[in-house]
Amino acid sequence: MNKTIKSEVRKLLFCMISKYEEKKLVKQAVLREKQDCLRTVTVFLDSLEDNARTAEVKQAIKKITDLDQKDMMKSQNQYLEELSSLTDVSVITLKRIKKEGAVNEGVWRTPGKKRPHPSKVSNLDSFDMDVIRNKINEFYIVRKQVPTLRSLLVELKESIEFGGCRETLRRILLANGYVFKKNKNERSLLIERYDIAAWRHRFLRTIASKRAEGKPIIYLDETYVHKTYKPKKCWQGPSTSGIVENISSGKRYIIVHAGSEKGPVPNSLLVFSTKSKMADYHHDMNSTNFNKWLQEKLIPNLNEPYVIVMDNASYHSVIINKAPTSQNRKLEIQNWLTLNGISFETYNSKAELLCLVNQNTPEPIYEADELLSLNGHEVLRLPPYHCDLNAIELIWSLAKRNVGSKNVSRTPKEFEDLIKQSFECITADDWKKMTDHVIHVEDKYKRRDNITENNLESFIINLRDSSDSSDSDDSLHVEFLHSDFDYSD
Repeated sequence: MNKTIKSEVRKLLFCMISKYEEKKLVKQAVLREKQDCLRTVTVFLDSLEDNARTAEVKQAIKKITDLDQKDMMKSQNQYLEELSSLTDVSVITLKRIKKEGAVNEGVWRTPGKKRPHPSKVSNLDSFDMDVIRNKINEFYIVRKQVPTLRSLLVELKESIEFGGCRETLRRILLANGYVFKKNKNERSLLIERYDIAAWRHRFLRTIASKRAEGKPIIYLDETYVHKTYKPKKCWQGPSTSGIVENISSGKRYIIVHAGSEKGPVPNSLLVFSTKSKMADYHHDMNSTNFNKWLQEKLIPNLNEPYVIVMDNASYHSVIINKAPTSQNRKLEIQNWLTLNGISFETYNSKAELLCLVNQNTPEPIYEADELLSLNGHEVLRLPPYHCDLNAIELIWSLAKRNVGSKNVSRTPKEFEDLIKQSFECITADDWKKMTDHVIHVEDKYKRRDNITENNLESFIINLRDSSDSSDSDDSLHVEFLHSDFDYSD
């Protein structure tokens, strides 16, 4: 079986032969000069009288000329043989490479394997490609299934008598713009909305400014854990069944906490149980409970002015100076306009009055912000869908890991104590690592968004069109479920 020599190797061998050819040309030029000299001597000898001595000299000159010619031929063959012994490439192949290099104009290509069998799917036309696309869409839209190469191949063999294998189908899909890759997260699309991106830019500038001023930053949030929360996997053996996962999630425990790079806020941890079966734990919280926690657990334990970072959950965003909406009666709208010194005509319709309200709606003032502001603290609101900028999210991950690893046959009272013990195990160093990680995430956002630290501007939060209050129907409800996050580089 002939061995295929790659193009780079053939190019190198041709260069070696070419170098010898160059030296050969130089040697030939020297030989021609030598032969010219000998020819001149021979002509001179011919002009002399013939004698034995002259004939002997002419014979010697002829022998020298023949020996030089033989030496030239011997040197070329000898060089190719030596090159063949060093490279394990035959002399015939070297001569073929020399001939190839003389005509390929410096372009070397590796010959591919010859495949005698014809392509089984070379006859696909635009109709067939439309069928393939429609089949993929049918899986997603009609069947509510994720198409695979195996399932798609079965369908195409029936519909268009597709004769290729799975690898052939994969190449066809790739050639027509399909890519098998990680699914997009809805959050990754939302965070690029222009208003949310602008909010993120303001947040990053403001929090950097507060750090530069030396103001301490507190992160607060809420999460939950079910009584049956356990690791998904554990070591099991022939005589050890390990942990048995419960069918029912059991009682839910709501956790409210706050902390900074120096550690948790002392005595700020709140744990209480609920029997709610709602998927979203936010239904178990309200503004009354949250404000009570602020007044009794958080504010009394803050010994200096802090910057409080929180999200925009509905119970964080109850508006004090709420403007009337279409749900209010006309008289209530008129009273609000009068109270705010906005002139209107008595004959104005309700729709006209609402236009005046929209034109004169003040910046919202929130109960939580006002409560913290009265005690010397400043509130900094996270952009929607940016829980990766809240360091306490990573604390939840540590705490839940501790709870799950020790939650074996616990009573409700023991489980609540286990939650509190899990937070006690989280040290100030852990909090410092998490806050440092969030700063690293902020820097990544800055590099991606090309945000500089110059021209810092005040962070004004306008939730009029992007947040929710506990009793408002005409604003966007911004809230999301919490889970463990993995922010690896």
